[in-house]
Amino acid sequence: MLQAMLELQGRMNRKINPDWLGAGYEFLRAVLVEAVEALEHYGWKWWKRQDPNLEQLRIELIDIWHFLLSHYLSRAAGDCAAAARLIARDWQGPAEIVLDGSTTRIAAADLRTRFELLAACSALRRVELPLFSSLLDDCGIDAQRLYRDYVSKNVLNHFRLDNGYKSGAYEKIWEGREDNEHMMEILARLGPTPRLADQLYGELERKYRSVTGR
Repeated sequence: MLQAMLELQGRMNRKINPDWLGAGYEFLRAVLVEAVEALEHYGWKWWKRQDPNLEQLRIELIDIWHFLLSHYLSRAAGDCAAAARLIARDWQGPAEIVLDGSTTRIAAADLRTRFELLAACSALRRVELPLFSSLLDDCGIDAQRLYRDYVSKNVLNHFRLDNGYKSGAYEKIWEGREDNEHMMEILARLGPTPRLADQLYGELERKYRSVTGR
């Protein structure tokens, strides 16, 4: 499943910019921004009531995963197999974060602190996959859900671009509902197989054609 996600991410990056590997994109800066946004959705202000928005946290973590995949692909010069090996190695990294002379055990840190640490490490261009993994666990995202949620967002982005999203020709509302709602219905019928991306794209295409006549 990891290899399939890396291949999808590489395809998306090439669609955005065929020379993306040479563009010097700061993927860890993007992780930093998403981590701060996640902290905002969780709530950190002591002077007002804030209720954690778990679903939005999950969305932010999936966005972060897009950028981490891109970071590893960039390190591996676009080689998906090599990037997968790097991720597998780093996923088994240390259970502690050493930052600015201070050591924090990941398992002992609360969710806010871990999102802060993710942002801080990203600002320093460090990747700590055990830290990211702990956030996935606490937000109820296991390996199958990570794959499903990542693939669904990636495929929808591909589908939109392929059908005129940039030019404004794409119709985002189908039968009175947004395309992502239709996608979630389709996704519920499909299992987390290696062919999920192709199956989901095909079902989206059939639905879109039947609604728009295109």
